[in-house]
Amino acid sequence: MKSTLLLVALVGLAAAQSADKVQGTHCAPNQVINKITVYDDGAIEAECGPMPCGTSGQRCTEDQASCKAENDIFSGMKWARNQQSLLLRCCSYNVEKKVYVGTDLVAPGEYYTGGHVSKKDYYGSSGAEYDFISNLRTEQGGVRVWVHRIMCPLKAPVSASHNTEFSVDAQPTISDGRDFAFQKRREYLLRQMANRDAETESVAREEAVPTNPLQYRPPNRRRMHDTPVPASARLL
Repeated sequence: MKSTLLLVALVGLAAAQSADKVQGTHCAPNQVINKITVYDDGAIEAECGPMPCGTSGQRCTEDQASCKAENDIFSGMKWARNQQSLLLRCCSYNVEKKVYVGTDLVAPGEYYTGGHVSKKDYYGSSGAEYDFISNLRTEQGGVRVWVHRIMCPLKAPVSASHNTEFSVDAQPTISDGRDFAFQKRREYLLRQMANRDAETESVAREEAVPTNPLQYRPPNRRRMHDTPVPASARLL
């Protein structure tokens, strides 16, 4: 699920004289900021997305001037009293591997977007890769962002040794006093199968015996019982 953080102010210029801080919002646990948009009117919009691996948000610190990429990531923001700089919410995160991608200045009317990386642009050869904004700062003319990349491990295939082995009992267990009836039914079926096998064997033996040619009479050569059969007729 994607969530959006929106702050409205003039970037790099004093927009108001009020001493009150403008409250912002923040990402949910296990989410990172993957997009920053700076509008022409000075509004800053940040979008959060779920991490493909790892965790974040177990510990968070409010009102920070910047987030240290080694330990924390940018997860929320609000305007400071001067309405020109941002106070960040920095949260801890835990990933197996991350790399620094670079920094960029997002001017009014522009945006930076990260998120899932196409396979052709992977830094590594393992699992999924995901770009996120680890820190940002307002500057004259825009908002500077720092980008890191999460590099997920390759998912291990399911080992054949982990497959569950199923065994079938020769005789299922019947409870509730039905053992005797089940046993009788089983014996009856076994007898039926034995008789059927015996009949099949008998038919097979009969078919295996060669037909006596003297018992064969072609339809067009039928004779009376008292008529002798020539030897040539017997040898078919």
